[in-house]
Amino acid sequence: MLQEQRQQRIMDELRDKQSVRIAPLCEKLGVTRETIRRDLHELEKKGLLKKVHGGAILKKTNVEPPYAHRSESNNEEKHAIAKRAAAYVDNGDAIYIDIGTSTLYMTEYLGDKQNLTVVTNALMVAYELSKYPQIKVILSGGELRSGELSLSGAIARKSFEDLYIDKAFIGVGGLSLETGITDYHVGESEIRKMMLNKAMETYALADYSKFDVTAFTKACEVQEIDRIITDTKAPSSMVKALQEQGITVDCVEVDAADEAQ
Repeated sequence: MLQEQRQQRIMDELRDKQSVRIAPLCEKLGVTRETIRRDLHELEKKGLLKKVHGGAILKKTNVEPPYAHRSESNNEEKHAIAKRAAAYVDNGDAIYIDIGTSTLYMTEYLGDKQNLTVVTNALMVAYELSKYPQIKVILSGGELRSGELSLSGAIARKSFEDLYIDKAFIGVGGLSLETGITDYHVGESEIRKMMLNKAMETYALADYSKFDVTAFTKACEVQEIDRIITDTKAPSSMVKALQEQGITVDCVEVDAADEAQ
């Protein structure tokens, strides 16, 4: 297969799935890892994609990866991140849990918490937490976004207007030192900003693929987050730069329990 044809196949796969991994590309295209790495490097130089650890993502700020795809990617890392985030929740807390796959996984690790109040605009978060009678769930109203099952808009903002919380746990579409924490949906980002301002402590959950990525709309500056929870594949240079700005960064190892998820 010619280089041009191979790179076209890579871009077709990216447009379909929003991200690609090196190992499956080698198998599909019948070439070595070095060849795929060279192709990704050249496509990145053209501004068509962004390389991440083990693969690449489509470089478009206004194209959100489909939920079905996000829920299947980097699951081990996301479960490890969610488990660490849940460890910062104390009995008696009032917390906000944001929309996102990593934040949704937090619900799996909250079953032993007592007297917890969770505020959310994510239907799936509310549904999963409904299994625990000792956890009070406050779900916003608002406009429903299909696929994501999220609520936003004026009614959602009004639902949370008079609430104040101990901790906010937000999802991340992109994280950059220059552009801050960004995401894809304006209405959801407005809720995220509101709840960050109402929280005493703020946490951002971001697996390695979100680093050095800029999505469509800004949620906040990285300096507005007290603790970023990521995995050990996150670029060490960015982790160091964040720490130098006074931001606590947890780089979580994937353990056997997370790998089994």
